[in-house]
Amino acid sequence: MVDLGRTVAAVAAAVVLLPCAASRADDCLTDWGMAGQIVRRENLITVEEVSRSLAADGIGKLVKTTLCRTEAGYFYRLVIRSPTGQLRTTVMTARGR
Repeated sequence: MVDLGRTVAAVAAAVVLLPCAASRADDCLTDWGMAGQIVRRENLITVEEVSRSLAADGIGKLVKTTLCRTEAGYFYRLVIRSPTGQLRTTVMTARGR
């Protein structure tokens, strides 16, 4: 069972903007079956954990997630709907828990 308090803290600590090179990455997965295997194999933060953390912190609701990779590691490209309804695109590291 996942310790939600630890997970939220890990996700909050992981919400770090990556260097510009990461936002240019072409190595993004559209197949979530394959992405899910990578998340499990690499012990990355799950999309469910990211979504719960965003909601708990009042940042907004997760609309879309894409798993991408650079030489530095895996990251998520996120589309978030803020509490005011605005859409925002950002990236966060998918570093393991």
